[in-house]
Amino acid sequence: MSQKAVTLSSDEILTRVRVIVAEELELEDEPAAIDPAARFVEDFDADSLALIQILARIDKELTISVPVEEAENLVDLRTLADHVIALSGAERV
Repeated sequence: MSQKAVTLSSDEILTRVRVIVAEELELEDEPAAIDPAARFVEDFDADSLALIQILARIDKELTISVPVEEAENLVDLRTLADHVIALSGAERV
């Protein structure tokens, strides 16, 4: 079964990635308040399973597949969001 691609702007993708990260890492901060440079492992005590769950939700909710092998390079929200935006083909606003 193929998934229908979701067409979103780069700002919409960033917003959705922020929400996914906040929920999966069970952060108390509002998603918009997450420091984009804060590192998942060092600053939020995320483990590899949490990072894989983030990628799975991005795939499911945004229909943008990020290979799990790339997870080790996606160390913070900014890097992750930029990578997802690049994979989506959305233009930066």
